[in-house]
Amino acid sequence: MKTNIFGAPKNLLNMTNFTKIMAIVGVLAIASLLLAFVPTSPASGENEKILTVRIVESQNGNISSFITIIDENGKQEVIDLDRLALKKAPFANNLVKINNTLNGIIDKGYKLSYTACGGDQFVIYTTYTFVKK
Repeated sequence: MKTNIFGAPKNLLNMTNFTKIMAIVGVLAIASLLLAFVPTSPASGENEKILTVRIVESQNGNISSFITIIDENGKQEVIDLDRLALKKAPFANNLVKINNTLNGIIDKGYKLSYTACGGDQFVIYTTYTFVKK
């Protein structure tokens, strides 16, 4: 029996069988990729209401710390926060206000959908996006 350089019989995996196998693997890979993008829930935006919360915390004297809430109707609410300092009190006070605000939104039937955070050494920006069906 003739063998290839790997020691396998030459007729075991000839070029036509190899081509068929690779074609099947390719079709399965493409089908898997296509299925990955099929939505499993209703399309985004169907009967959903969005509420956005942006929190700005600053230790810079020129920028205030605050929470801004925009509801699905575009109504804006601003809640003042204490300016960050090196002592513990403002951190704790701000955290209590932030926590109460977020819990109040959840109590209204909204569900947290997305969070993003960024900033620099003086300002921290955090954005929360809530969805309500």
